Formats: sequence, C-alpha cells, structure tokens
Amino acid sequence: MLWQKSPSNQLMGKMDHAHSYQEWAEHAAALDRATGMDDWRSNEVSTEYDYRTVRQRYERLRGMRNAGSFANLMFALNEGIHGNLAGMGRAALYGHANLGTKYLIHHYIEEVCLALKTIDGLDDSIIPLEERKDFFVRASQCFGRSALMLSGGAVLGYFHAGVLKALFEEGLLPDIISGSSAGSILASIACTHSDATLLDQLQPEILLMQPEGSPRQRRVRTRPALEAGDLAAYLERLIPDLTFAEAYKVSGRHLNITVTGLEPRQAPRLLNAITAPTVLVRSAVMASCAIAGIYPPVTLQAKNAAGQQVPYLPEQQWIDGSFLDDLPAKRLGRLYRVNHFISSMTNPAALLFTPNPNARHSLLQSAFNQQIKLSKGVATHLLRLGRDHLRIRNPTLARWQHLSYSVLVQDYIADINIFLGKRWHNPIKLLAPMPLGELRQLIREGEQATWERMEMVRNCTAISRTLDGILRARQWAS
Repeated sequence: MLWQKSPSNQLMGKMDHAHSYQEWAEHAAALDRATGMDDWRSNEVSTEYDYRTVRQRYERLRGMRNAGSFANLMFALNEGIHGNLAGMGRAALYGHANLGTKYLIHHYIEEVCLALKTIDGLDDSIIPLEERKDFFVRASQCFGRSALMLSGGAVLGYFHAGVLKALFEEGLLPDIISGSSAGSILASIACTHSDATLLDQLQPEILLMQPEGSPRQRRVRTRPALEAGDLAAYLERLIPDLTFAEAYKVSGRHLNITVTGLEPRQAPRLLNAITAPTVLVRSAVMASCAIAGIYPPVTLQAKNAAGQQVPYLPEQQWIDGSFLDDLPAKRLGRLYRVNHFISSMTNPAALLFTPNPNARHSLLQSAFNQQIKLSKGVATHLLRLGRDHLRIRNPTLARWQHLSYSVLVQDYIADINIFLGKRWHNPIKLLAPMPLGELRQLIREGEQATWERMEMVRNCTAISRTLDGILRARQWAS
C-alpha cells in the first residue's frame, strides 16, 4: 500500500503552495480545525492573558453601544484603550494556532473599533463635535501607531518586497516605513509611488537588476559584486527623482532612511520629511547602501529653493545605515509617536546572532536559543576587547572593527517579527546580482512569512488604523 500524507501534512503542503493570502488562510483555518487549535481559539480561558478583564470590558462596551448610551460609551473608551489590555497583545498568544489567536481577543478589538466608529458618526446634538474631536485626538496620542522597519541584508533585501506586497494587499501596510541598506531601496519604492502603481513596482521583473539575457546583465554577472555605477543606475530606474517631502506628497507614507557617519564621531542620521525634507531620496539610499571598503562613502544631495541639486552637509560623508541603527525604533517613536513595531529581518548578522522570536517553544529550541545568545556574547566581548585595547593603525580595519561591534550590540527584536527563514548565506553572493528565479523565490518567502503573522498585524494595528482613519477623514491633526 502506498504511503499517504496525513490530512494535516496535506493542508500544510497546500499552505506552502498557496497563491494568495485568502487561499493560505482557508487552508490554515482547516488545519486549525484538524489539529484542535480552533477549539483552543474558541476557549477564551488561558494563563497567557487576563481573559476575565477582556471579557468584562468587551461586554461592557457592547452593552453601552447596543443601549445607545453613547456618553457612557465615550467615557468608557476614555478610560483607556491600548493594544495590550490584560496582556492580550503578547506574541505568545499567536504561537498556537495558524490563523490568529483567541476569538475573544478578535471580538474585543472589533468591538472597540465599532465603538469608535459609532462615536464618530453621532449627531452633534448627542455629543458636540468639538468634544468628539478632543476625544479622538487624545485617544490617538495615547494609543500610538505602528511602523514597519525593513532591515539591511544586501540581495536578501528582496524578501522585503514580499512583505510589502502581502501587507499592502490586505490594507495593512503602515504609513510609517523605515529602511536601512537594502531595506532602504524597498522602503523608498513603497514611499515614492502611489497606491495605484505600488504593486507593479514590486514585481520581480521590475526589481531585477537587469533583464535576463541582456548584454549588460551578462556583464554584471561576471563580477562578484555590483559596482557603485551599477547601483546608481538601478536606483535611478526604480526610484523617482524626489525629495523626502515630495515623496510624502506622492504616496502619503512617511519614508525614513538610516545612514551611518563615515567617521566614528559622526552620529547616525534618520532622514525623512521632518528631519531632512529637501534631501533627495536616491542619494540617501546610495548612502545607506554604501558598504565601507566596498562602495565609496556618499555625500548627500538636496534640492535648494531654486530646485537645483546641491550637496547637503558637504563636509560629511555617509555609509551603510544598518551598521549603527538597522531598526531605528527609538527615533521613529520620538518623531511619529510610534509605540508598536513590525520588523522585516534579513540582516545576516542579526539572523546569525538573534534567536527566532517566532519559533514554537521546546527544549531543543530553548537550547538552540541559549547557544545563539552565548555565541553573540562571546563575539561581542572579543570585539569590545579589541576595540578598547588594540590599536589598529589601518583606518579601514579600525572602522570595520568599530562597525562590527555596533552591529552585534543592536536589538533586532520588534513587537511583530517577520524573519527570513534561512539563517546562513554565502557572504560572497550577498552583493552579487540575483537571478530572476531566486529573486522570485525570495519575494515568495517574504509573502509567506508575512501571511503567518498577518492576523497578528491585523489585530495589533486595528485600533490605531481606525483612529487614524477617523482623524484623516475629519482632517483633524493628531
């Protein structure tokens, strides 16, 4: 008798070969039913969050809304709405089922959003407009918002294209996006194109360095790494000639690019429409992709009042943004009131030395995570000893020593983590042009990794998206 796959394995196979999130979610829901995880979702009892508090607050809000007690409803909402009420935002709650978490948590978030929309739609005679405006502006300030951070990773950065595509198709792409090194390329594409054209720009045939079979493409493949001129031509094709301020007007998304100072005394910069509105996006990307010793450092370019291109901070040069601030969470929080972060991680160093935050807990996984932490600790200690006690006369080697230490000491864990699955990559190939087939596969991996976290993204951003939508529609500044 021929061996047959179990129903669960068959469903997992279908999930692996799904062509859309809707198809993937259908199979994921079937797998949850087959494995009993749907029953787990239905049973709101758990030690991982205070289900009693969530249940009581859910019943209270729903009761007041159904009874038309709108003043009391707004008062109850004023008491506090936040994404981690009673611990319901914990990542562990999304590590059981394939499609989301406890139904109670989903229902509670839906009820809060419905209550907010109900308050917004009231007649002024019930609750005056100014009173509602004050409520929504304060609620948005208190609740905060989410940002998407795209890490560095050389050609592995094409993984980000799949992440962007998956989130955009579900209407979940945050308005605040940062990128460093390779991540700055994909972040710039997302933030310099309108919604109508974005998906076209994320197609693998467009992202390919050169069309398959072209003379230039064959010539580029003969070199182990791209030259700076090739990268500049590539960016010119993908990214319009816009400043950060102009890019925001086109897309409505806040683009943030990190760059590292060439000299250790230069503090890293986060470039955006607030801190550097006149800087040209393409020059910022070139700087964020400039790898010390491989690509030359970059002087940023800007548009002056006459619309002419001029050097920006001409006395300073910049290199790869991922060395000192790959995921600029603190700066994003300060500028945009961001308090919830989604990361797309392809940085090879981070992948090697950061335990996978999405891995299911087991003794083997715990041992593996401890080994990773130990390896990172040893490597960081050795680099710190070298930095503090060894004098390296060669300036390039000294800079690499400083930058390597900075890479290791960064925190690469966000609230929601979308990690590239493969952790080790041939460093020689990381800067070489990627063939179309491999590029397609990497984008596909980005989509699938995002599908696995989609319901967590949807839940954890639903309230802030509702508040932002109300403020935008009313044209109220938050």
